[in-house]
Amino acid sequence: MNTKVIAIAALAALGMAAPGFAQPAQNRAAANEIGYDAGALGYAALLQGNYPAALEQMQAAEKQVSPAARRDPARLINMGLAYAKMGDVASARQHYQAAINAPASFDIILSDGRVMDSRVAARHAMRRLDQGYASR
Repeated sequence: MNTKVIAIAALAALGMAAPGFAQPAQNRAAANEIGYDAGALGYAALLQGNYPAALEQMQAAEKQVSPAARRDPARLINMGLAYAKMGDVASARQHYQAAINAPASFDIILSDGRVMDSRVAARHAMRRLDQGYASR
């Protein structure tokens, strides 16, 4: 089973927290994407709070991979996070839902050490997105 790391990030624009920043568990401290081409998950840009750049990197990476790889839950969750941080709730919701519906899932280690299936993490992000939207 493939294991990735998802760090919990505050979605300040929506006043909530949601999963994001996928990276392999073997290298938690490093701001890189082992097993992916550089920028494929937008990790460094997300970490720096540069959400437009993160989204641009992930969209460019999507053009270079197979259709099946475009449904990678780690990328979909990170794209959802980038959209949410930029205030595009509809696109964030679409990407979280795509991660929930992805044909493959894998365990994700949250920043607090909990292990969560990628579908569960995406549902958590969606729920937080809905809670933030409803509280406006």
